[in-house]
Amino acid sequence: MPSAFASTTLAGDVQQERSTTMLLPTLDQAAEIAWDPALSKLRGVYGFDSIDPRSRSFNMIRAKLMELRRDRKWRMIGVVSATPNVGKSFISANLAAALSRDPRLQTYLLDLDLRRASLTALFGIAPQDSLLDYLSGTGRNGAPGAYRLQGQTLLVLPTVRGLVHSAELLAGAPAQNLFRAMRGSDERNYFIVDLPPVFANDDAVTTMTRLDAYVLVAEEGKTTQREISDAAALLGEERLAGVILNKYRGGLMSEGYGVDAYYAKGYYGETEESERS
Repeated sequence: MPSAFASTTLAGDVQQERSTTMLLPTLDQAAEIAWDPALSKLRGVYGFDSIDPRSRSFNMIRAKLMELRRDRKWRMIGVVSATPNVGKSFISANLAAALSRDPRLQTYLLDLDLRRASLTALFGIAPQDSLLDYLSGTGRNGAPGAYRLQGQTLLVLPTVRGLVHSAELLAGAPAQNLFRAMRGSDERNYFIVDLPPVFANDDAVTTMTRLDAYVLVAEEGKTTQREISDAAALLGEERLAGVILNKYRGGLMSEGYGVDAYYAKGYYGETEESERS
């Protein structure tokens, strides 16, 4: 594995710190897992099916993200909420699924909600090597395990939930190597990163310093505008791509799906009702 040297300055002294250069897993290297479109929808993942009416909002959000990719070069996007249980991981999974249908992109979905990881349940993955293994230095190959859904091009880098020192792991050398690899990878690569709720701990704030932008998930009737404003202030309003209003009833489309201009200057969308965090 190639290596590089990075210089850091601490208390006036210049120290040499060795860091490992990692390569992101590719489709060919990913472990393929069985995937059934019908089972996908039972689990609440609709974004792979462009004609399913439940995917319409994600298609619209995808279009807006592609505008931001073109205009601002944003391609490392965090998905975050102010508080738990408003559908954040449901949004992450469906948005990544919708993006993966774009042949211009290679879409990656990373689960960095280390304490309450839920993407494994959504996609039915029992990871042999998880992001948690990689971040804690116990992974087998020096890189996070990646999983490809049968018949799809989405690459999922899952983790397993646990009581871990998540802030330390996300600030550690393996995490920084991962972010550098993402940043330096092919411009076709697009990253959706499922982050912890802002007010649960400082993980989201720490991680957002390495990403381009974020979308903030709110739940109609539950998330307050004060919570949205405070979360945006902590994460940086200049990098807020928009607010997604989950469980929104009414709007521009039938069947309870619509788009609501709720907050901020980015895009606004709503999605299918979900209890997933």
